[in-house]
Amino acid sequence: MGGKKSERYYLNVAHTKKFMQTLLVAAECKKIMDQNVTTSIRDLYYALKRTIPQTKENTFEEQSESDPIIEDVEAMLDTLREKLHLKADRKGYMAGGVVINDSGDRINCAKMGSSGWAIPSDVEEEMIKFEDVKADYILVIEKDAVWQRLNEDRFWRKENCIIITGKGQPARGCRRLVNRLHVEHKLPVYVLTDADPWGYYIYSVIKQGSINLSFLSDRLGTPDAKFIGLTTMDVDKFKIPRNVTIRLNKGDEKRIKEMRNYVWFKPKQWQNELKHMLKAGHKLELEALSAKGIKFISQNYLPEKIKTQDFLP
Repeated sequence: MGGKKSERYYLNVAHTKKFMQTLLVAAECKKIMDQNVTTSIRDLYYALKRTIPQTKENTFEEQSESDPIIEDVEAMLDTLREKLHLKADRKGYMAGGVVINDSGDRINCAKMGSSGWAIPSDVEEEMIKFEDVKADYILVIEKDAVWQRLNEDRFWRKENCIIITGKGQPARGCRRLVNRLHVEHKLPVYVLTDADPWGYYIYSVIKQGSINLSFLSDRLGTPDAKFIGLTTMDVDKFKIPRNVTIRLNKGDEKRIKEMRNYVWFKPKQWQNELKHMLKAGHKLELEALSAKGIKFISQNYLPEKIKTQDFLP
């Protein structure tokens, strides 16, 4: 992290196994790159898992050993695993005013029907090129069900935007795509999640990147992203029925208190929201807005929030 470095020595008994694992992962990456093929991080684990001759030691026992080594190689080479021809499971969908070239295929994300375009794990320039972007902003949505509602209502057409869902915690490909659209096309990024500690954490990962992958924050994080909702303060502001809220449990309360100490939740607006959540003693899901009407989120809630710039930093 930062300017810190760690060193790994083959002749240090404590380092020997990880030194071997690092060279195995690096060599396998070079091999698949030379063959111009891609593989999943799960396949990589099985390709490298074997028993060392004349011992009972395995090169890797579980994938939980190989995944951190991949991150080490990324940090060592200052690159992304996708550039090493490694991919993860696809997760996330996009619709709206953007035309892309996906490995030679031209795809108009405004003409993808009810399903949208499935975001691949590798969205680097070599694979995904933006041919035409006609949107005013990007809306990143935690819930797939809410994304489907907005897509069905053609919210992206009415608001001239791009809607993306990561289906919960967004995968690297989804976060990298948001980063690229923001950096390359100067599109503002708004994040829409549940009003609960998990939703707020998802927002922080989109904005700052994850702690585990802090060395990739400049490519996976979007510091200018703003939080559009949901908040517990919206209950009174939009007259949401209180019977659709969910009582905080002890784990929620503990997590909220921890979050209040995080640097990225230090702004006054966030401190006020977290204090209000504890005082109110409840959280709520985006679907709670349906209590005001199935299309309330697309016809009232989001347009008003965007018009009044009612965001949290």
